[in-house]
Amino acid sequence: MKKTNNDRSLLDNRGLRVLLSVAIALLIWTIVTVFIDPDQNTTLKGVPVNFDQDSQMYTSLGLDIINDPVAQVNVELAGNGTDVYGLSADNVLVYPDYSVVKGAGTWELNLLVRVLGNSASRVTATTSGTVTVVFDTIESKEFTVAVELDKQITIADGFVLHNTTAAPAIVTVRGPASEVDKIGSIVAPVPGSTDLENLSASKIATVTLEARDVNGEPMELEFSSLDNSIVDVNITVYQKAELPLSVNFINYPPNFDLSTLDYTLSQETMEVSGRSSVIQNLTEIAVSDFDLSSFQLDKVYQLQVNLPSGVESRDNLTTVNLTFNTEGLATKTVNVTQIRVINEPTNMEITALDNRVNGVTLVGPEDVLESLSPASVVAVVDAADLQIAEGREKLAVSIQVPASSEVFPIGSYSVECEAKASGSQN
Repeated sequence: MKKTNNDRSLLDNRGLRVLLSVAIALLIWTIVTVFIDPDQNTTLKGVPVNFDQDSQMYTSLGLDIINDPVAQVNVELAGNGTDVYGLSADNVLVYPDYSVVKGAGTWELNLLVRVLGNSASRVTATTSGTVTVVFDTIESKEFTVAVELDKQITIADGFVLHNTTAAPAIVTVRGPASEVDKIGSIVAPVPGSTDLENLSASKIATVTLEARDVNGEPMELEFSSLDNSIVDVNITVYQKAELPLSVNFINYPPNFDLSTLDYTLSQETMEVSGRSSVIQNLTEIAVSDFDLSSFQLDKVYQLQVNLPSGVESRDNLTTVNLTFNTEGLATKTVNVTQIRVINEPTNMEITALDNRVNGVTLVGPEDVLESLSPASVVAVVDAADLQIAEGREKLAVSIQVPASSEVFPIGSYSVECEAKASGSQN
């Protein structure tokens, strides 16, 4: 009689029998390794070395690791199968033995191994590997970036290279003292290119910095680093121009003709440079004002050159000498009796109490002075810019010679005046 499907055993299923056999074998292996053979040895491969562990042992000496070491080793584990079974690289700490390090240099260090977790005291872990670690004291040093232009970088005619600046202008190098101390300079070498030829305007170039030794030779930084390795170099180009020098005269009578003054400057023109937007709007360069009331015969005056902002002298000229041709000139002293007050405030009356201004010195052509009478000279009190209060005070006067455009006064003069409110009575 044939067996029906209901009469078959589960053991008749071949796949089920295979799985059951594997499970029984694994159970038997576990029992043997854990209970029958408790002393187990196993090898963990590729365990990373932790270089930060116990770092205080070398940092307390002022040292730091400078060679950025990376290592993996094999670790041998021995112990009860219950404790060893299931341990992985995450359960093991491997680190260098820094206790032998005494100073800067290269050290070959043995490795220490520690098992982590509850089974640490019952499992023995060892490794035969070593690591090479380089130690040195760490130093930080600031360098001003030196800009170096390639010879292919040229400036157009009529223009000049004003300066080159790097941004940032100062960089900090941090690294082992033995390497940092060999650095002589940090340089921004600007390479030549077609857009940096025949320059007539300023340019900015982005440049990678380069370390140079004390002899100016490039050097590779093996362990040191810069806080900025790339800078922007500003190549500033100025326009050149040769401009005439001019003098501005002050404190002379309103009718005096400045063209009658015969004078020379020790330098008629000067070469300057500056931004094109400034240079193109300049027609001359003024020296400091000359006060004609301080004039003296046969004296040479030194005047400062006043350069506009953003303009500089190409030959470092800062002063020029002003010389007058005094041939035919003379001086004459007169007492001025004509005294006038002009530009009185609307609410004030100002009266000159002095009848004359004594000892006024005039300068002009000798023949003109000889024919000039004191009555042709006027002392003027201009109240327009004066802060006047009621009462008496000395007020400055300007000396004018309406009869001649070739004569001017020298020196300073004043008269006593009385000020009172308009319409008031003494």
